[in-house]
This record gives sequence, structure tokens and C-alpha cells, in this order.
Amino acid sequence: MFSASARRFAAFLLLSLAIVAPSQAADVQVVREQKNVMVEGTKETWRLVWGNKPGTVCGPDEVYMAITCPCSGWAYAEYGELSLVRNRGSREIERMDLGPLFGKFDYPEANKVAGSAYLQRWPLKLSDLDRENNGDPHLIAEIERRPAPDVMKFADYDRDGAATEFLIQVETLPCGKLQFAAIGVTKTIPHLHALTSVAHPNTPLIMPLTAWQALLQSPGPTAVQMWACGDHGSETRSELVVSAISGALRVKDRKYSCPTKGEAEKLIKETEE
Repeated sequence: MFSASARRFAAFLLLSLAIVAPSQAADVQVVREQKNVMVEGTKETWRLVWGNKPGTVCGPDEVYMAITCPCSGWAYAEYGELSLVRNRGSREIERMDLGPLFGKFDYPEANKVAGSAYLQRWPLKLSDLDRENNGDPHLIAEIERRPAPDVMKFADYDRDGAATEFLIQVETLPCGKLQFAAIGVTKTIPHLHALTSVAHPNTPLIMPLTAWQALLQSPGPTAVQMWACGDHGSETRSELVVSAISGALRVKDRKYSCPTKGEAEKLIKETEE
């Protein structure tokens, strides 16, 4: 039989383990990036946090794949459960799961990233492929010493007067056409969310970088080309016409004919995105 003191020690040990376990579970989270941002005059700290140690996709161990179209913008990337965490002082006030924003990933091993978010972790250099082909034994280690690119570059994409949104790549169209969502808080919606358009308030607005940048340069309306005639066999030319006024984003998708010599271009279809 165990003595009373031994039983008390065992009980204490079990209690200690119960207290420590949640802390250890929380430590599994990996902070990818942390930035401060002013929201309505109050300083907040936002973090991009992996729910557990992320895996590698389009990684430095396969440069020959990382340079291909499916990996555009994601060479060299990490994938996993990703959240945007919003803190005031030491208190977490909000958390947003970013996984649902990410679309189909046309990658040979896409099954391993299904339902995941992915972020570029190390930048690609044009010389990497030559170094891989030449069997450079130091290449992977050198890539993994490169600083991570910044993700949270805050700007005022909806033109509401507050630079509290940033872009994150969520999709790639053929070939290498990177698509982004804008995430943050706005004066109209003061909690974390992906920006939407007036026409589709319940669907995240996904656009190429040029369209988002156009909104920073002018409230619009501004036309941004999406597909040129003949691009990947396209038989039409398409453009987005974007505008943003006081937090209201409006986007029109216009498709035009590809005229033969002597013909005039015609508007075929216009939809509100």
C-alpha cells in the first residue's frame, strides 16, 4: 500500500500535469508573422498563426516544381491550419480561420494540402534551378536562411479612411495569375473578415493584385485587364472595372469579342462581381 504522503504527491503530480497540458498544447502554435496596427485609435497586435507545425509545399527540396505555374507565388511555401489572431495588449479579442478562403491548388500532391492555407515562407531566386541542376549541396540550407516575405502590408483597399486591411494570395489561375483576398477590419464591419463587393456581400472578393492596387491609386472606376485575346487560347478579352467609395467595393466583369482585322471590338457580357 502507498503511504499518505505518497498518495498526496501522486495527486499533486496529476494536478500539475493537468495544469501544464493546456499550456503545452498552446505552445504547438507557430507564429508566422506579427504586426501592430491602429484600429480606431487603439494599437492592436495581429498575428498569423499556424495551428501546428506547418508542412512544406513547393519546397526548396524540389525547385524543379517550385518554378512551375501551380506554385506561382507559393515557392517556397508552408501549409496547414492558419488563423489571423487579433490582440489588444495581452488579450486575444478575435480569431479568424483563413483556410476557407483558399481555393483549388493545382499541385501534383494537392491531396496533402486539401483544406489548408498556404503562405510563401522563403523567396525564390532565379538562380535556384541552375544550382539544383548542378547538385549544389548547400542550396536547401541557404534557401532556408532567407528571411520570410512580409504578408501583412496594411492599406486602405476599401477607401473608408482606415488602413486596416492586407492582401493574402488564395488562388492561382493559369498560368501564374495570382489571386488575392483582402482581410482585416473596416468601419462598416469592425470584426475580422474578407472584403466583399456590394453585389455579393456574403462572398469574399477575390481579384488579381493589379485590381487591388488600382483601388489604392484611385477610387475608380478603373479598368484592369484580366485576360487578353489569345491568352491560353482565350477567344475573348476580359477586364474588371473596380471602384471603392467610403467602404463600398463595386466590381464589374466585362468580356469583349476578339475582332478580326477591320472589325470593331464588342462588349459581349457584363456582370457584377
